[in-house]
Amino acid sequence: MKQHLQQIDVIKGIAMLAVLLLHSLTRQSLEQSFAVYHIWQAVPLFMVVMGLNLSLSLHGKTQHLQLLYTRKYFTKKAARIFVPFIIIFLLSILIGLLWEWLTGEKLLEFSGYTWVGVLPITGRGNYFITLLLQSVLLLPVIGFGFSRVPMVTTLILILLEVAFQLWAAHFSFFNNNNYLYDAAFPRYFTAIAYGLWLSKLVWEPFRWRYLILLAALGLVAGYSLYLLQYGEIRIENIIRPEWQTQQLLTFGYAALLIWLLIKLLPNYSNFIPLLVLSELGKASYHIFLVQVVYFGIANQDLPHLANIFIPITLGYMFYKLEPKLLFG
Repeated sequence: MKQHLQQIDVIKGIAMLAVLLLHSLTRQSLEQSFAVYHIWQAVPLFMVVMGLNLSLSLHGKTQHLQLLYTRKYFTKKAARIFVPFIIIFLLSILIGLLWEWLTGEKLLEFSGYTWVGVLPITGRGNYFITLLLQSVLLLPVIGFGFSRVPMVTTLILILLEVAFQLWAAHFSFFNNNNYLYDAAFPRYFTAIAYGLWLSKLVWEPFRWRYLILLAALGLVAGYSLYLLQYGEIRIENIIRPEWQTQQLLTFGYAALLIWLLIKLLPNYSNFIPLLVLSELGKASYHIFLVQVVYFGIANQDLPHLANIFIPITLGYMFYKLEPKLLFG
């Protein structure tokens, strides 16, 4: 049975706040505040946690290949991912029609990308929705492989990520379809692998070699982040320039942050800030969906507090009301 750790919800809550700040602040402000070490880690945190949750859910279970994609599995994923997405999709159409009627400004946009998760009113970060949709199909087989042959599965994930990045850097298709590159799940295969191995530090007896290896990888990743963001290193021939700070060499930093937070924070606490962050973490997907539509309408120059509290308030209300909307 999967153990529920409040720390994971707290981490997701922190990452969600980072997403809202990332979409509110200018690039100059982010660079000047060394955001590559905090705010820009939002998606890597989510992806490493995705791998961690996958491994925790498999702990103590025997995996069978023929039972990976069952009706129960898809029903569960539909309730968690597809239903909230469909609700927001339909609401965004209504909002877009109302907005056009009131202001004359057209917001609604449909394209081929609509079929892969782009909302009719799309704002910053929409690609993460497409990442989640891919995860429904890819995570079960990744989890199965890791439960049977963890080292081989890890090596395959690393090699596939490297191969994809090399292919994408030299394949002109992504020049005109950069959304598909942004939303490509293979870009985060190594982050998933880090999450899978982190579970061993959570469940198994403490082993110094795991900690030393994680610390070393985290420090190397931290130094790589500096060189890629502020140094003279350019690797456009290996990785497309828009995502150079989120790749194989840098995901160890997010993994180290997550391990430190899990170890430093209690498994459960009534401390109000932790409870608030935990609730935000539980509602993070709903908040994320709302903020995509919000930033499709709102101007980035709006007060930062508005860009944080409006999506959080509406997203949390959506999280709480969705079961009632469906089941009464």
